[in-house]
Amino acid sequence: MAVVVTHHLSSHACREASMNDNNRQRIQRYLQDEEVQARIREQIERGREEATVSIGRAASLYGFKESKIRELEAEGLLNPMRNDNKGQRQYSLQELDKLAIIRELLDAKYTTGEIQRDIIDRAWEAICALEKEPFLVERPQPSSDDNDFLRQPLDQRIDQEKTLVFWRYYAPNILRVALMLISELLPNAIIGLVIPLSSRRDDAAIDGIDDLANVGDSLVGWLEKSGTSHTLFTSAPSFQYPTDYCLYPLLAMEEEQPQERQVDNIIIVLERPDKRSKLLTLPPSHVQLIRRLLSPLREMASTIRAAFGLGMRSERLSASDVNAMGREQDIILEGLADMIVRLGGKTADGQNRWRFCTILLPDTTISTLPFHQRSLVTRAQSKDSRYIIGESVLSPLKLKTSLGIRAFQSGRVIYRPHLSNKDTTPVLTKFEGHVRSNVAIPVGSEHGQTVAVVYVASDEFGAFPFEDRQLLRVLGRLVENSRKVYTSRLQETNDIHGIMLTPDIVDGLFADFLSENDFMDDVEKLLTQLEEESDDKWDGREEDQMQDLNESDDVISFIGLDLDNQESLASRYGDEIMRQISRAMGLRIQEIVASLVTRSTDCQMYYMFANRYYLMLKGISLNRTRLTAEQLRANLKGNISLKQSDVSDSVLIVSDITVHLAVSSYPNAKLRQFLEAYPSIADISSKISQELDYVLKMGTDEQGDVVVSFDYESKRFMPWSLQDI
Repeated sequence: MAVVVTHHLSSHACREASMNDNNRQRIQRYLQDEEVQARIREQIERGREEATVSIGRAASLYGFKESKIRELEAEGLLNPMRNDNKGQRQYSLQELDKLAIIRELLDAKYTTGEIQRDIIDRAWEAICALEKEPFLVERPQPSSDDNDFLRQPLDQRIDQEKTLVFWRYYAPNILRVALMLISELLPNAIIGLVIPLSSRRDDAAIDGIDDLANVGDSLVGWLEKSGTSHTLFTSAPSFQYPTDYCLYPLLAMEEEQPQERQVDNIIIVLERPDKRSKLLTLPPSHVQLIRRLLSPLREMASTIRAAFGLGMRSERLSASDVNAMGREQDIILEGLADMIVRLGGKTADGQNRWRFCTILLPDTTISTLPFHQRSLVTRAQSKDSRYIIGESVLSPLKLKTSLGIRAFQSGRVIYRPHLSNKDTTPVLTKFEGHVRSNVAIPVGSEHGQTVAVVYVASDEFGAFPFEDRQLLRVLGRLVENSRKVYTSRLQETNDIHGIMLTPDIVDGLFADFLSENDFMDDVEKLLTQLEEESDDKWDGREEDQMQDLNESDDVISFIGLDLDNQESLASRYGDEIMRQISRAMGLRIQEIVASLVTRSTDCQMYYMFANRYYLMLKGISLNRTRLTAEQLRANLKGNISLKQSDVSDSVLIVSDITVHLAVSSYPNAKLRQFLEAYPSIADISSKISQELDYVLKMGTDEQGDVVVSFDYESKRFMPWSLQDI
């Protein structure tokens, strides 16, 4: 279909139509108000209740004689009203509904003697109830073809769906890329792309947005201001409020003035100019790239209809583990390799301009190898490639001259427009033949490292000019996206067995430490045990306990510990190193405490979050807890060594580590007072935890490298040192 968008309507006519249709839109919005619609329904229902027709009109509507209507009344099947002035029969709309039921029964050869009024009433109520459930009426019934499809064998259905998987991936992703290219030039705007799929010819121009439905079957891409994109198929694109939008042809333009003649039928939809920050300007390079990327969608119109049109279909979530696929190709990656060759175009004699494409992924079977020593494995390729999936490997030790290896290690596009015999490697020529130009596109960046390489070869010299490399970079993003999606989906089901065994552990790096949940549970268990002990055991002991609070062993003490200067360390080393520092610190705390506390049951350590640890010490007095905290502070001060690799002896030395500590202690007598004063044990455990957090904050305010403890003489928390003994 030749779609011609008359451009002069894009700005001037849109504004004029907007002014003319303001009243119409206000009326439409008013009639959509729920309260307004409720009032209208009341009026309609009252009208239906009060509206009546004469006996002659009732008879003519359903093909009765008036005498037959009177007979039905005499049989009690109808109940007309009488006109107060003339006494004429008047039939309400409800009676007419019931007359339709009687007509159906009489036509089915039932006699009036067999028909009863209550049957008519119940049938009428059932039909009315059906009318009040629009989904029963509006829901499309499966066609015979749909039912045949639903009854197909499962393996057959799965095979059929595979043929559409690539297009369901390519179309939404490439439409989003096209929309984002426009969005970069017109930020914070709602943008749509309408791609007509109909092959029929129609010379009528689209003179305005009201004519948009004339394009027929279309694939639509839609980008919201939030960045969310939609892809949908429609047989007649239209809008509820047409004057909110304007149409533009996909052309190079300056402030919405065309700079070229229209060459295709792709339509851009934008909010009208007064709702946008500026007018659209599209450079020729953007238009050319968008046309190339979207051209397969129009060429494969029937496939797009099957992939996105109406019908019963299943959903396939691709999540290929390429390391386990052997020689089998992933559907998406294979489709992208074929698409790259397709978008390269044809030569004058009808041959592919780009002969083949290969997608190379790093060999992850040896995950400990440094980046520069990793090989590349062929994981997907176009139809005319001679490499072997899963077996053709580019090794940096043997093929350093390979474009793929150099692109992988450099993170830069490597292009050879004119290959000579000196540029080729015999082992590669075996698979590639005599290539005249080639290009290797590094894909993605994970922690600054390439995650794949797209390699394309041609029998022509200079086959990959600047605009082609732009195209290949965009398609490389789709390769990158597929790998990220697959990795994410594989991660969803990774170590399901571990989730079943330890559902509370997400970060395995700290799996060896007790958690915050364990801390709260252990505190509450101690409080519960204390509460259950008989009052006789405590008679007269509270007073004894309170005589020497600092030395009493009938006590539960706590130490909170946190790292100093976390912000500066994180900015210097990064989040991953900070996690390693925190774990190393926890292991050292365990070693120090083991040498200071005689029985392991007397002390438990808990990893709380970030770089924070708690210790609970049972039966250890306040002074002994202070000494333990001071020894922890002194022993943790200095350097922490982190091993950087399992295959080398490289060690990272993190210097100038200091910590601040909080000490609190609760004699059992004090805890019993808490039990009487607080409504629940959970309130007391929360109080203990919050108090440690508060005191740790005091340590931060003291510039760190300090022990802060409660002082019973001053009745407040304050810095403490050995000199205070």
